[in-house]
Amino acid sequence: MTVTIPAALTPMLGLVEGPPGSLVEYMIGGKALTGAAREAAARLLADDAVATACGTAPVLQWWRDRRDGGAPHAGNRQQIVATFVGIAFGTPADPADVDHVQGHIAELLWSRVMRERSTCRDGRQLVKAHPVKVDPLEPGGDGLIIYKNPDGVLVFRLWEIKKHEAQKQVSATINRASKQLSDRGSEYLAKIVGPETLEATGEIADLYASMVELWFDRSERAGVGVSVGTSVEHEPKPPRAFGSIRTAFPEFKAAGQTECLVVAIPDFAGFAERVKEIVWSGL
Repeated sequence: MTVTIPAALTPMLGLVEGPPGSLVEYMIGGKALTGAAREAAARLLADDAVATACGTAPVLQWWRDRRDGGAPHAGNRQQIVATFVGIAFGTPADPADVDHVQGHIAELLWSRVMRERSTCRDGRQLVKAHPVKVDPLEPGGDGLIIYKNPDGVLVFRLWEIKKHEAQKQVSATINRASKQLSDRGSEYLAKIVGPETLEATGEIADLYASMVELWFDRSERAGVGVSVGTSVEHEPKPPRAFGSIRTAFPEFKAAGQTECLVVAIPDFAGFAERVKEIVWSGL
């Protein structure tokens, strides 16, 4: 039986935007993710996770067939599927670290919201959303989004994504992520843009080639974001929780140059475990 995967995550999160004129644009949501919606979201993220790992390789369909109740994998297929799945989640015999799995789920939540937000409040139009890393332990930037602003100019936002550590306030996690972007953002961009210039053409190639320079210039074409995945009881109280990103990047003063996303759902750790169970069901 084919598993039904919802078309979108954002409507299930009930995201609420901060007020117009806020120094940091932000969205908070997730408390409504219960019952059938929670299970649907878990299935969506599990499918996203494996699709990100496999790309267009046939192993993705092998995994989906088994997840949907198909016969066990024959020959080497089980080991092949486990190789792809195991990068982020490990296997039942050798599970990945819980913190790393939760961090990956936070990244997948962010990725979904960003890909589904085709138009931003300041008029930016989505052009390209880089996929999250397959391996949450791989060093480098967590997320890069390219937009076209209302004047037709390409701009970018570099994001850092965290899962919240419950023993601290969410504001501490946002502060840590903001500092990481400030300290290492240029390095993160450099790792991305070099390979991209080998394939890209036209104006988007020009943007990649100039990204690091635009970053150091704190250009109006650059910007940053911090995203946090956490449990609903740790939902921050805006706007003070987001102040550290403006402190780290005081030059980014235009609307939308500093952004935050907090997905605070009931029992975030349990949700991450459910996503992992669904991923493993395709082994």
